[in-house]
Amino acid sequence: MHRCRPRRAPAAGGWTLLEVGIATAVLLILLSVALPATQRLLDRQRAASARHLLSSHLAFARLAAIQRRVDISMCPSIDGVRCSGDAAGWGQGWIIRPTYADTAIGDAVLRHQRLHYPRGWEIHSSSGRPHIRYLPDGRAWGTNLQLRICSHGDLRGRVVVNNSGRIRSETLDESGGCTP
Repeated sequence: MHRCRPRRAPAAGGWTLLEVGIATAVLLILLSVALPATQRLLDRQRAASARHLLSSHLAFARLAAIQRRVDISMCPSIDGVRCSGDAAGWGQGWIIRPTYADTAIGDAVLRHQRLHYPRGWEIHSSSGRPHIRYLPDGRAWGTNLQLRICSHGDLRGRVVVNNSGRIRSETLDESGGCTP
């Protein structure tokens, strides 16, 4: 008589508690090394985004002034209807509208940009320059305007408009330099 041997059950696949603990520890070490670099990357991307957004809206305002043959202003705005008049209020957003001698013409807002940056991110304009006004020939009225992009008091970028209306942006990474 032939005897059959019982078949063994295959070994269960999976990880032991020790293996899971070691894998978790390695993952935590890798994340602790990568997280600061990721935060710096996000900060650089936010600053670049703000520079490009400001530059494109300034170019739009200048072109609108030339095409419509009227003064066009770009100013910080919280509600999307009125200028806030605050040089440090650019971090909430801005509006572009036709003006005459710094007074809005009607209720027309050509463009409204709302911003939602994390706490600690701000955009400040030059002292005494809460807005920019483009003349019908494309020149910027008044002195040069400087918009500083700041993160937790550090200067991350700058957009400058000179009297001829030319827009220039710079990538920066300087500690301090962002007092309103």
